[in-house]
Amino acid sequence: MPSSREKICFILLPGFSPDYGPVLPLKQALERRGYAAIACNFFGNAIIDDFQKLTVQQCQKSISGIINHAALKYDRIIGVGVSLGGALLLEHAKTKNNLHGIVSIGTPFKLKYRRLMRVGEFLMPVIYPIWKHFERLKRLRLLPIGAGPAVIQYLESEFLQKLENVQIPILFLHSKKDLVTDYRALPEFSEKILSERKEIFLSENGNHVIDHDPEFIFDRLARFFDLL
Repeated sequence: MPSSREKICFILLPGFSPDYGPVLPLKQALERRGYAAIACNFFGNAIIDDFQKLTVQQCQKSISGIINHAALKYDRIIGVGVSLGGALLLEHAKTKNNLHGIVSIGTPFKLKYRRLMRVGEFLMPVIYPIWKHFERLKRLRLLPIGAGPAVIQYLESEFLQKLENVQIPILFLHSKKDLVTDYRALPEFSEKILSERKEIFLSENGNHVIDHDPEFIFDRLARFFDLL
C-alpha cells in the first residue's frame, strides 16, 4: 500500500545549471498533489562566487546534508535528478541508505560531443574572466562553466566507480533525442547497479530534460514507486 503523501519528500536536483529553475515545474506538480518537494542547485544551497573553486566533493557534501536533514522529518525520501543531479543522487546512495529510491533523468554515464567540450576547456582561461563578470547577473542564468572541468572529470571517473554499492530502486528516464548524454550507455552501466528493482524508460520525444514535462515525469515515477 502506498505511503501517505505527507510522509513522502522528494529531493529535486537540476543538472549543470546556475539555479534550480529546471526542476521548479516538477516541484510545483508534486506540491499540487500534496507531496513535500525540496529543490536545490547541484551545489546545494551554498552561494558560489567563483565556480572555478567549486569541487564535486563540496557538492556531494551539501547534497548529502540536505537529504540527511529531510530524512529526519519524512519517512520516505525519493530523489529526482537531471543529468549531474542524478549522478549526485546515485553517488549519495553508494554510501548512505536514507534514500528510498531515485529517478535519474538523462543519466550522464556517457557524455556526447567530448571534442567540443575539450575545446571549451582549452579556451577557459580566456573566456572565464569575462564570463565570471556577467555570471554575477543572475537574470542572465549563465551556465557555471568554471565548474565544468571538475564536473566532467568526476563524471568520467569517480561517478562510474562503485555503482554496485547502489542497491535502492532506480528509475532511469532518458530521451533518445538527448544531445548531452548518450542513452545507449544505460544498459551497460545500469547492469552494474545491484538494485533488485530498476527500470529504464526511453522516450522517443523530448530532450535532455524530457522537455521539462513534469506531468510525464510524475506519471512515470508514480507508477514505478506505486504512488497512484
